[in-house]
Amino acid sequence: MRTAIFKNIFLAAMSVFLVGMACTVGAIYSYFASQQTIALETEARSLAAAINSCGPDFLDSLGGDVDGVRVTWIGTDGTVLFDTEGLDGLSSHADREEVREALETGSGSASRYSDTLGQRTTNYALRLEDGTVLRVSASLYTLGTLVLNLFTPILAAVVLAMLLSFLLAARLSRQITQPLGAIDLQNPDDREVYEELRPLVRRISGQNRQIQQKVEELKVEHARQDTMRREFTANVSHELKTPLTSISGCAELIQNGLVKPEDVPRFAGTIYTEAQRLIVLVNDIIRLSRLEDQDVRQEWERIDLLALCRDTCDWLAPAAASRHVTLEVRGEALYIRGVRKVADEILGNLCDNAVKYNKPGGTVTVTVFRRQDKVAVEVRDTGIGIPQEDLDRVFERFYRVDKSHSKELGGTGLGLSIVKHGAAFLGAELEIESREGEGTAIRVLFPPEQA
Repeated sequence: MRTAIFKNIFLAAMSVFLVGMACTVGAIYSYFASQQTIALETEARSLAAAINSCGPDFLDSLGGDVDGVRVTWIGTDGTVLFDTEGLDGLSSHADREEVREALETGSGSASRYSDTLGQRTTNYALRLEDGTVLRVSASLYTLGTLVLNLFTPILAAVVLAMLLSFLLAARLSRQITQPLGAIDLQNPDDREVYEELRPLVRRISGQNRQIQQKVEELKVEHARQDTMRREFTANVSHELKTPLTSISGCAELIQNGLVKPEDVPRFAGTIYTEAQRLIVLVNDIIRLSRLEDQDVRQEWERIDLLALCRDTCDWLAPAAASRHVTLEVRGEALYIRGVRKVADEILGNLCDNAVKYNKPGGTVTVTVFRRQDKVAVEVRDTGIGIPQEDLDRVFERFYRVDKSHSKELGGTGLGLSIVKHGAAFLGAELEIESREGEGTAIRVLFPPEQA
């Protein structure tokens, strides 16, 4: 951490210095360029005054450069009449920016690369009284040339800045990290640090409390899960052992010839019935495991909930008729987005329970409706109902309110647990209402289709 802080402070200091140096050099360059333009303007006006007084012959007396300044006299048509560099190879200057500007307004200036001099120049042109143009030019240092000329002082400044930045970064990083290293992370005390670190220390203290609370909650949850796992294992073992014992006993009697020929079909029927119980139980356990694993490979689609309820009731119609229970579907055609197989298992288990635990002549009403921003389906029966003390546990695996009645009806005790995990898989919520002896209503609240 100290190395990172040192590095960041050092790089920040050097970046500020380099940016400042670049701005300074740019400002110097811009100042020199503007001063050169002013000097050329002064020189041009002095020469123009001399030419207006003495005539064009004054130019012949100039000879070569005038203090490093190139002087050019240009006619009204752009023809070069005089140049301190000589007239050889000079074309018309009518297209020069500063010349055009001088002919139009009286004066003009421009900066560009000169093919004649082979370097960048600053040019200032002034229109004379006879309409001709006098132009003075001087070489302009490029920014690179200026930096090269100032290389020694710039290098010295960079070295000094690096040294100062190194010392500053080392000192600041040490001052920052020493109080941080002294913080007791287990029992932080904001009285032992400087003001800027107190929010951090308070936050660490708060996070320690949250972590400790979370650890305690996880311990409780782990204990609960461990208890549920042991109960589940015991229940599965018991549920499997009962039919397997029956199957094994019947098979052993048949194998040993202890069953009369006329009783073999009855024993075979017992074996078949118990095997079917095993198949149903195993299938329920597999469904429950898949829902708990949140199997993402399932295909999500748009589901007509009302149509699905009708299909479920059509499937259960024979079982309902045998128990003299009436099935009824109500509501409006509403859609959800989900996995059809999971939604079908939720409705199938709810309606199947409503039929099994109903009274002869009772009814099961399935209603699809909208509640605020959710799509709801309610399965209401007129059956035996559930005691209030059992409502919180009916969705647990293998939990039965009336164990004797459940065994008689062939239930596995996993139906409502599958409903609970299926609803969680689809992001739905469950509500249950029941009165013992009057019936039960279970509602599934699905999220809106766009979700």
